[in-house]
Formats: sequence, C-alpha cells, structure tokens
Amino acid sequence: MEKGYFVYGSVFSFLFVSHILAAANDFDILFRIIALLITLQVIFTGFIFHKLSVDVYHARIPVLLLHAGLGYAYLDMNIKIQIIIFIIFGMIVQYGTEKALKYGEQAGFTNG
Repeated sequence: MEKGYFVYGSVFSFLFVSHILAAANDFDILFRIIALLITLQVIFTGFIFHKLSVDVYHARIPVLLLHAGLGYAYLDMNIKIQIIIFIIFGMIVQYGTEKALKYGEQAGFTNG
C-alpha cells in the first residue's frame, strides 16, 4: 500500500516541478500539457489510488487538499471564495468514484 502512495506522490512531484520549469523557461505548450496532466491526476485521485492498490477511501483528505491547491492555481494564485467550488467538485468526483468502484464489479458467469 505504501508503494502506491509513493508512486502517486512521485509522479505528482515530477509533474509539479516540471510545470514550474516549463513556466520559467517560457515553454508555453509544454506548460499547458503538464498542467493538464496535473489537473487530470488531481481529479481522478481516487481512481488512481484504486489502480495503485491503495484503499480508495484513503484519498478523501488528499482530494480536498489537492483540489484546494488546484483551485488556487486556476484562480491566479489568489485565495478566493471560488476555491470552494473546486473542493466541492473534488468531493463529488471522489464520492462518485467510491460508489462506482463499490458497485462496478461484474456478476460471475453461471453455467446452467
């Protein structure tokens, strides 16, 4: 399980540092691609945790913090009330992920 946290954190850290370096060097297209990858990783944190064999319920607190950071970034590094919209969106996606994974298993084949 700790391996899953390490993989998620490593990929996120790599992307985060890469987007800073791309912005500092005026690589606009690369910056936008990396920002999109970070956004997708944050939105689908619960599903990625599941794929990395981490209990999806352990993503609840990180999802709130990551979405708050994402809102802060998309709101031009200003603390605004609209950050709550990002947090609520993260809660909705996380809740949907948990429900989909709970009920997403297919019924087994019956012979008879």
